[in-house]
Amino acid sequence: MSASGATALATPNRRSVKRSIWRSPWLVPLPGFLLLAILTLPPFLYSVYLSVINIDVSVPLLPVRFVWLTNYARVLTTADGLHALMISLIISFGSTFAAVVMGLVIAYLIHLFAGRLAGLIVVLVLVPLAVSPVAMALVFSLILDPLYGPVPQIVEMLTGELIAPTGNATGALLTVMFVQTWQWSPLAVILLLGGIKSLPREPVEAAQIDGASFWGMIWHVHLPLLRPLLAVTGIFEFILCSQVFAATDLLTNGGPGNATVDLSLFIYKIGISESGQVSVAAAAGVITLILGLISTAVWLKVAKWDTQIYR
Repeated sequence: MSASGATALATPNRRSVKRSIWRSPWLVPLPGFLLLAILTLPPFLYSVYLSVINIDVSVPLLPVRFVWLTNYARVLTTADGLHALMISLIISFGSTFAAVVMGLVIAYLIHLFAGRLAGLIVVLVLVPLAVSPVAMALVFSLILDPLYGPVPQIVEMLTGELIAPTGNATGALLTVMFVQTWQWSPLAVILLLGGIKSLPREPVEAAQIDGASFWGMIWHVHLPLLRPLLAVTGIFEFILCSQVFAATDLLTNGGPGNATVDLSLFIYKIGISESGQVSVAAAAGVITLILGLISTAVWLKVAKWDTQIYR
């Protein structure tokens, strides 16, 4: 064979290379990734820039200079910053766990007992999801108001004592978690109900033939099959339940004292409403994002996100 013929065989056809590139699967999500990068990267990079300088609105003539990780240290080493971080973790993880469990229970109840009314019940379940977090927090603040709210009045009629649910630190924290769970658990209901209805029949029928009990079939058959969907549901619920600013600001205003001051309310107070330390607030915002990414990665690891159950 001549040298030119060997070269022609060794060199790939340009048309086939172009065709393979345009048929590559990474081109399908590429527009979405580019749009997401355009919308999210500039604000994020600007927040990172703000977090490493020393902007303070209360000192307008302060010369701008780089302080690098000083603002992050002020968030992570001060008592207020560590308290806000702890409250954020408690509310986010507690609300996420409660929302997933409640969503799973309600989804099974609808699947087993709703029958022809399943569509109507699903619509009713979706109502809290359609309400804005601000409106939801305002409604619950009126319901739980110790002076004219119906819940404290009913409790006073039954016990003879006027009890304010948000009057102590534990009650206020549980109230915020309850509101977050009430607001976002319908998403878990919809996702898990679809997963339950789409479970393969073969493993379920095999378990029934082997004499598995109802709870045993759910624990050993349904939940392993729903594991990837539970991981996705947990991620979505964590993202939504972490958006707690409306509840902590309008429902408790961070109180009593600073018992329910989470990172979002801490950022608002230290960056806007009180001290005007914009750079410290930006550092707290970056820390919040990093914590969200770490929590998501840990949840995926704990949930063992893989496809082994389908092999």
